Amino acid sequence: MKFSLLWLLILLFLLSPSVLSHPPLEITVYTSKSFYGLGERVEIYGEVTLDGVPLENIMVALEVRDPLSNSIITRTVETNSSGVYTLSFSLDSESLLGTYTVHVSCSYDGENTSNSSSFDVEHIPSLVLTVETSNEAYKPGETIVIFGNVSYDDSPIQRILVAIEVQDPEGTPIVIRVLETSEQGNYELTLQLTSESEKGEYSVHASANYKDKKTTASTTFQLQIELIADIDGDGVVDIVDLFLAARAWSTSPGDPRWDPRCDLDGNGVINIIDLYLVARDFGKKI
Repeated sequence: MKFSLLWLLILLFLLSPSVLSHPPLEITVYTSKSFYGLGERVEIYGEVTLDGVPLENIMVALEVRDPLSNSIITRTVETNSSGVYTLSFSLDSESLLGTYTVHVSCSYDGENTSNSSSFDVEHIPSLVLTVETSNEAYKPGETIVIFGNVSYDDSPIQRILVAIEVQDPEGTPIVIRVLETSEQGNYELTLQLTSESEKGEYSVHASANYKDKKTTASTTFQLQIELIADIDGDGVVDIVDLFLAARAWSTSPGDPRWDPRCDLDGNGVINIIDLYLVARDFGKKI
């Protein structure tokens, strides 16, 4: 009797649903953020497991629906060796605002599973900073104008502080200023570089903070060293410039050999000073 009762208990255990059922097939789905702004990239990811063990090479059907339940993304992605699948896409400027839903499903060994998640698309105001220079290239002594604008959600911001840093061609800061924007959100800085300044490309970096947002912008300009002795304007003081100055030697306006390009000191006569200036800069290049 006791033996029969024991077998009956064993039989009931073997026939119980927990023993007869397959190990659970599960799929998860997440997004990298709970909300996104228009133009941002949405990242979707998840994992497929069987009884907690990751499944590789499982095809996952993925669908994204907009706030009106219209299907905007339909893809099939495959899990990697860790059982993870991923998908990313960008929201264009015409995307609807509201809640989007993500539906995923997969099958394995005759068993199906599915899951869903959601994310919101919101209008996120952007902080925009611009920086420009009045010219692309300058000569020593010329006035360099650095200017720009700060706006938030397409509206100018007044009395916001803008940090400006100018770096020389070696990347060394040579000018650091903090400016305040006008009622129109504009700012401006003027400066001059001397003949002792290093020629080459200078960089301008601007930054501003507003409502816990930070933005930066940058631009560049060239400092070109002027060679007044480059008479023919080819960018180098050489034998040609020396020849031109010598040919116009001792002439003044009205003389057949007069060449105003050779009057380097602007005194109205080509003399020893002009020849000296050519000799001084001989071999120099812009």
